[in-house]
Amino acid sequence: MKQDVYRSRVRNHPSAREAALFSDNVPVSVYDNLVSTVRKNLKHVHRYYELRRKLLKIDDIHHYDCYVPIVGGVKVDIPYEEAAQEICDALQPLGEAYVVPLKKGFIEDRWVDRYENKGKRSGAFSAGGYFGPPYMLMNYEPDTINGMFTLAHEAGHSMHTYHSVRAQPFHLYNYTIFVAEVASTFNEQLLGRHLRKKARSKKMLAYLINKEIDEIRNTLVRQTMFAEFETISHAIAEAGEPLTLERIRSEYRKLLDAYFGKKFAVDDVLELECLRIPHFYRAFYVYKYATGISAAIALSQRVLNGGQKELDQYLSFLGSGGSKFPLDQLRDAGVDLEDPAPVKAAMKKFGQLVDELEDVMS
Repeated sequence: MKQDVYRSRVRNHPSAREAALFSDNVPVSVYDNLVSTVRKNLKHVHRYYELRRKLLKIDDIHHYDCYVPIVGGVKVDIPYEEAAQEICDALQPLGEAYVVPLKKGFIEDRWVDRYENKGKRSGAFSAGGYFGPPYMLMNYEPDTINGMFTLAHEAGHSMHTYHSVRAQPFHLYNYTIFVAEVASTFNEQLLGRHLRKKARSKKMLAYLINKEIDEIRNTLVRQTMFAEFETISHAIAEAGEPLTLERIRSEYRKLLDAYFGKKFAVDDVLELECLRIPHFYRAFYVYKYATGISAAIALSQRVLNGGQKELDQYLSFLGSGGSKFPLDQLRDAGVDLEDPAPVKAAMKKFGQLVDELEDVMS
């Protein structure tokens, strides 16, 4: 944090945060709107924690209880080829220009390193470049639905690259992290909608609804809490006050109490979580996850409820690469993140999903 403050001052930035936002031309108002809008809508999150406590039939809910499935016994067997087809079916609203090359890449053109192997790294990522296919590394497992969502997510990145390469010269094709997560989480939105429509049991429907709730909670709400912590902690350093362990824990505890609510049992050891979050060692990065999912939710609803114009604007966004600053790219696609409306709409959707889960589980 002291290094961040030093570097920002050497370059005459007003603060470490503004220094971090400078390269993307993002005003601090976008950051502040995100935090304030999520803060104003935390009632939905607190209501979800209380619902989770009741469904798990426990007296107090702790952080580790958030990782326990509300719906148990959901078993799937989804071979890779079936998952690829389901994803393509879910993405039909994006048209042939999107779905046809993606399906070919999944099955015929070997874009995907599909399965676990000896010595292979874990996780998943898209590694597209200007030359060659937009490859995807996967460790696909057919016995978990998460594998299909991960494949859809990485396909979003790869198709972002696919369209950017075809629309931009080499020096403008590469897009920023700020917009990268929009294309990937957009795909997850469409896949979740598709699978919920196909759900054959209340158990599966509840599972899918809860999965989307947790996706928004982890990507929008939790990352916003992290973003707020980064602002507070850097402000302490900028004021010349000592960043002692006690001070850091104290500030993080205040955020935990606010974001989890009065009825949540926050264990003292959770105050130490802030020391292990890898992104905190690359400050003012996590807010992009939160703005990204907010934009993705807004754009997916816009494409699904719109017509050819809305679709063309989204595909143009995918093809814009790094030709504009990210806020301008999203504004051209139909979402203005300088306005609190997209984040507010995402939090409203979160509340609606909690209502749906309560209805299904009643």
